[in-house]
Amino acid sequence: MYLDTSVLVKLYVREPDSSAVERTVSGERILCSELVYAEFWSALLAKERAGVLSADMRQRVWQLFEIHLLDDQIELVEVDGLVVRDAAEMMARVFPRVPLRTLDALHLATYAAIDAGPLFTKDQRMIDAARLLGLPLAE
Repeated sequence: MYLDTSVLVKLYVREPDSSAVERTVSGERILCSELVYAEFWSALLAKERAGVLSADMRQRVWQLFEIHLLDDQIELVEVDGLVVRDAAEMMARVFPRVPLRTLDALHLATYAAIDAGPLFTKDQRMIDAARLLGLPLAE
């Protein structure tokens, strides 16, 4: 199953729908774009700024994430030039109905380039674009 950052964060930081996300992901092979490495760090820093996480908790969550990467519990998929070009094409294909952002398009193009089962995102723009592109979504 391919996870974007909006879903991955819910596996590490308690949010109202974290339990449902955990149930959906349970037992699945988890693949993510290598973009999540920076996006996940950014999300943790934002949660610390908002007072949701302490600096110590942020660091512990990050260390656990890195352990999961080393243990291959989460597999990062490379973003190469072909994926970047595919992302631009996807933005054009959903325009003007979905104002797809660059990083979201890169996630979709990364997903489309691999065999990962359904795409799991909580980002509404990505959901709308995936539906227009005919990409299977996790429920």
